[in-house]
Amino acid sequence: MSRASGADDRLLSSATPELRDKSDRPRKAMVCPTSILLILLAGFAGGVMYLFGIQFAAGDVYPEYSSLRTDPAGTKLLFDSLARLPGVTTARNYLPLDVLGENSGAVFLLGLNPGSFGEDDEGLQRIERLARRGNRVIAAMAAPEEYKELMALALDRAWHVRFGADSNRKHVHKLYFTMAKDWNVLDRVGEKMLAIERDFGKGSVVLFAESDDFTNGSTVVADRLEMVSMAIGASSRIVFDEQHLGIAESGSFVGLARRFRLTGLALGLGICAALFLWRSASGFPPTAGARDVPLSGRTSFAGLLTLLRRHVPPGELASTCWQEWLSANRRTLAPERLERAAAIAGRAPNRPLEAMREMHAVLSKKETQT
Repeated sequence: MSRASGADDRLLSSATPELRDKSDRPRKAMVCPTSILLILLAGFAGGVMYLFGIQFAAGDVYPEYSSLRTDPAGTKLLFDSLARLPGVTTARNYLPLDVLGENSGAVFLLGLNPGSFGEDDEGLQRIERLARRGNRVIAAMAAPEEYKELMALALDRAWHVRFGADSNRKHVHKLYFTMAKDWNVLDRVGEKMLAIERDFGKGSVVLFAESDDFTNGSTVVADRLEMVSMAIGASSRIVFDEQHLGIAESGSFVGLARRFRLTGLALGLGICAALFLWRSASGFPPTAGARDVPLSGRTSFAGLLTLLRRHVPPGELASTCWQEWLSANRRTLAPERLERAAAIAGRAPNRPLEAMREMHAVLSKKETQT
């Protein structure tokens, strides 16, 4: 039986390559479209990241007067230039002014809306508290949508400052201060006061009617650097506030990842997750399953016949069967019958089936009593 199983194994192994080829065809057919889809997705993701990189490099996604913006309307050039000066440190603030821990720095609040700034009592109080801790707060206004008389009641009531608006398109300075009681004038054009300063406790507050002196465009021209230096004063620690422009830290996981520069790790984890999902996902549309191919295996009887054909010649089949039977049944029959059966087995070597029948007749014949 071991030889029969070996023959069966050889039969199965001979059929395995064809069956393996048939079972691998759907997989190979699925791998090709999946690879093309993966390449297309990678190209699409690369294109999107490239476009986002261009937009972020230009700074268009950030508001005007932000120190993260690199076009003429931003202030990144001033931020980077100040950071290169010896003994000067720069930073950005994304938190509310109430939690800002500065005590002797220059804090820039650029691009403020003059209408809301002049009506916000709490905002003026926050700036005043920040200045009283020893900071120099520079608050510069943005150009309003309409140049009209601004009420600014809170600004007038708290700091005795009033805005003026010039609607003449030919005039350069359209927003200015008309009244600044107890304030020192730093810059003016004719009757228009453009920059004023006042001490609050250990620090001071500087108000600019315009923020254009601090933009990238103005820094490149370098025609208002004297006013920038006057605004900073003697401070060596300079903070650009981004929170009032809408760029704030919310304490989220993404914010922490950006703070500790873990974006690369997050990107790597995202790629691993995408590859795992791609490997686990099934193809669309689902590929048809491989049909079961019936194996033409052999039974144990067929294996026995194969063994007999290989090891017993046809001429010796009858005598071999007789010897096997005789080894177990010698004592059950008379010697005369055994001799007759042995003679039949050796007499017809080329006709084993007929010989076996004759021997069976001799051995199974009943003895007659006399």
